[in-house]
Amino acid sequence: MYIVKRRIKIKDKNMDVWFGLVSKRKGRYYVYLFTDNPDNPHNHAELILSDMPDKEEAVKAGIRYAKNLFKTILDNQSCREISE
Repeated sequence: MYIVKRRIKIKDKNMDVWFGLVSKRKGRYYVYLFTDNPDNPHNHAELILSDMPDKEEAVKAGIRYAKNLFKTILDNQSCREISE
């Protein structure tokens, strides 16, 4: 597994995310999102995208996925804080 670390910015927060890329069929990549630093023994890699055409596009798509995921989480937290 090829592991990539990227820093993304969501609203005013910077977050480090790790992706794992696996090529299973002739240059087609599967993208995994790690729940934590890959060196953490309690880490888990979740498949988020499959059949990506190349490594760079796989990383870009993974970043878009992670930004959307974390933005949704932050928005939901904000809604909960307002309703309390």
